[in-house]
Amino acid sequence: MNHCQSTKEYFNSIANKWDTMCHHDSEKISAILTLANIKKDSRVLDIATGTGVLIPHLLKTEPTEVKAIDLSELMIAQAQKNHDDNQVRFQVANFYEFDQTGFDFAIAYSAYPHFWDKEGFVRHLAESLNSQGRFMIAHSESKETINGRHSGDQVRKVSASLKDAMTESNYFKAAFDIDILVDTDEMYIISGKKK
Repeated sequence: MNHCQSTKEYFNSIANKWDTMCHHDSEKISAILTLANIKKDSRVLDIATGTGVLIPHLLKTEPTEVKAIDLSELMIAQAQKNHDDNQVRFQVANFYEFDQTGFDFAIAYSAYPHFWDKEGFVRHLAESLNSQGRFMIAHSESKETINGRHSGDQVRKVSASLKDAMTESNYFKAAFDIDILVDTDEMYIISGKKK
């Protein structure tokens, strides 16, 4: 079984309880999106949206559209229940096969370890953005906390360990100018602009 299928099955199996399992600090999310500096009227791509935890925060940036995608149809179903706003478009999609383009900003929040093919991820990220587009990989926890959480037998099958932000950013440097790296006890961010 490939990693995408395993990941889809894993998240489908926990979608109905995800919002009670996971807590995301709103202040940290606000800080992350302040760093992102998303311009008003942007087209935003929320990669691996899960149950849509970022959506209320993204809507505060006054986008023209938020496209929220996830591999798990049950996560998308829960996200649709959680967020009813006509600026948000939900889609069940494997990001590696996602073919929509022209986004101003793309973010993978609390999801990047589930993308095993880093080169493929970066390639699709660059293709999805317009010529001035920005991306952000963000976690509101340290890499040590994230890697510790992903050490269980089940979740290890659908997660790769995070390297330090400087090392991990090397995957992105062929397509992006990296201008934000945060790797602290509080959060983990890699961000940059398309070359």
